[in-house]
Amino acid sequence: MTTPKTALLVALLAAPAGAQTDSGDRQPSRSPEYGADALGASTERFLQEDGEALYLTVCAGCHQPQGTGAVGAGVYPPLAGNPMLEGSRYPAWIIVNGMAAMPSFGDWLSNAQVVEIVTYIQSNLGNDWETDLTAADVEDLREAPPSE
Repeated sequence: MTTPKTALLVALLAAPAGAQTDSGDRQPSRSPEYGADALGASTERFLQEDGEALYLTVCAGCHQPQGTGAVGAGVYPPLAGNPMLEGSRYPAWIIVNGMAAMPSFGDWLSNAQVVEIVTYIQSNLGNDWETDLTAADVEDLREAPPSE
């Protein structure tokens, strides 16, 4: 048997965010920020241009905000202090083309955005390596085999 309290609770939970109540008042939206700008991405690409913002949006979910990596549903290698990332072409190729469990972000990031992420990784997260990657280098890596 449905009680009045249960019926009210079901009605409130079923009402879409921002829906009007019987009194005509609008309920507040569940999320005041929404859309591509709040997410930092559209359905076609990432919107940020700054290396740190891109890293936090694209990379930190798996590699962690401080680049420490993680083990759980998968193995996400650390980027902090990782000597494999000293050369800029290797991380750029992986970002563009993907490798093993890491997906390709080539369709979502411009050449300039890839440069920004690699520059951020090489000069932050406990790394202090010289960055010499250019947008033209990234363009060349988009179709390059892994050995280049």
